[in-house]
Amino acid sequence: MRVEATPPDKEKRRRGGFLLSRISRAMGKKFEGLMREEGLSEIGSGEGRLVYLLWRDGPMRQGELAVKAGIDKSTLALTLARMEPKGLIQRGKEGRDGRVVTVRLGADAVAHGAAYERVSERMSGLFYLGISDKEIAAFETTLEKILSNLAEVDS
Repeated sequence: MRVEATPPDKEKRRRGGFLLSRISRAMGKKFEGLMREEGLSEIGSGEGRLVYLLWRDGPMRQGELAVKAGIDKSTLALTLARMEPKGLIQRGKEGRDGRVVTVRLGADAVAHGAAYERVSERMSGLFYLGISDKEIAAFETTLEKILSNLAEVDS
């Protein structure tokens, strides 16, 4: 079902989308700085997101990783092709037909697991600094609704 979004009146316009965009850029910049501090400067924020998902959820099919990362399959394939020679991920064919590709953490990502964990903890600490657990829960619920709204509009 296609849902049409109607723009709000000028007086009622909100800055949420603008702020989320700025937050995303600021997070990427901060993430890359923290990764540099840990000696992991070769990993950008986009690659870091994929490493994080594989670390959190374990090996998964390439299509599933694309959905969880929120990127299209062709972009994911190109990113994984850059990550594989760095030892960040490994890809392997699954089953008899060979079309299903499973992605798992590579040796380099596993070897630097403690550093990734430190960066993740520091990012979470900075992101939620001064925000109560109740506020965090409400914020994350709101973000999930926004994501759902945007997914509905796209379908």
